[in-house]
Amino acid sequence: QPTTNNQYEIQFAVKDTGIGIPADRLDRLFKAFSQVDSSTSRNYGGTGLGLVICKRLSEMMGGRIWVESEVGQGSTFYFTIVTQESKSDSQLELDVRQPQLEGKRLLIVDDNATNRQILTLQGESWGMLTRAAQSGPEALDWLRQGDAFDLAILDMQMPGMDGVVLATEIRRQPNGQDLPLVMLTSIGKPETSPQLSEARFAAFLTKPIKQSQLYEALIQVLGGQLIKVRSTCPLSSQIDPYMASRLPLRILLAEDNAVNQQVGLHLLRRMGYRADVAANGIEVLEALRRQSYDVVLMDVQMPQMDGLTATRQICQQCSLEQRPWVVAMTANAMQGDREVCLQAGMDDYISKP
Repeated sequence: QPTTNNQYEIQFAVKDTGIGIPADRLDRLFKAFSQVDSSTSRNYGGTGLGLVICKRLSEMMGGRIWVESEVGQGSTFYFTIVTQESKSDSQLELDVRQPQLEGKRLLIVDDNATNRQILTLQGESWGMLTRAAQSGPEALDWLRQGDAFDLAILDMQMPGMDGVVLATEIRRQPNGQDLPLVMLTSIGKPETSPQLSEARFAAFLTKPIKQSQLYEALIQVLGGQLIKVRSTCPLSSQIDPYMASRLPLRILLAEDNAVNQQVGLHLLRRMGYRADVAANGIEVLEALRRQSYDVVLMDVQMPQMDGLTATRQICQQCSLEQRPWVVAMTANAMQGDREVCLQAGMDDYISKP
């Protein structure tokens, strides 16, 4: 909503259907607490700072954060930010009606009201005629009454009747035998089964689904010519693909998490670099005994030997001329963490992500 001086307050809501939070504990959510030790953090995944950081960030952007919760029903976290009015009129071409989708009858089946609303609004923005059911039996009633559709999007996980069971029932209806079905799931494509084969899904989409992905899937399922998504606002890359040729480096990536290893290697490849990988501090020291490196990207929290200990060992075992540059990579982003890394002998510090 507009405020003053061409500024707007934007409100976001993050909703879950979990166990909820008792009223007497709501005031504690945005206060920091400390874990007993680092092993607690590694076992349970967090330092209790996430909501505190969110609160500070929203306040720095002129907004606020709060929560509404009901035990047994779930919670909704709200936050606002204040931003200047955009001077750009750039928009995605998908925001206008699409001739290949306009007038097509879309059936949406999802037990989640928010998901139904999002899919309905998206379909209507492309000129589609949408109808949304909150359960499989409701959708089947419409088909049995003779309602016809050009396409159906079914949620996988619904109470009572899931998406696969619903699809097989749709195939038994005269007006559903050839109806293109799209499965929407948060767990990826389910394992092949006779029931899944009988359902004959035309496409599987993994949530959260991007607008462009949904658009492309609907076009392809309906057999139309795909219109490429193009933004009128060009994006600039901050990664220099020729950096390795200008500044050749032998790099060792020290990281115990397999996903983080892949992310790090991918980013380095985009700059033209290839890197070796070590999963803990002991492997770092062994790698340095085999060959020399110019840079070690060192995760701080690793099993067997952490990054701080490994860096101290490097400083003790390597002469100044042979010593690689050591750059800390850590999820610890509090004041003082950088100083701890530098005191251990590291040369620089990068906060994850």
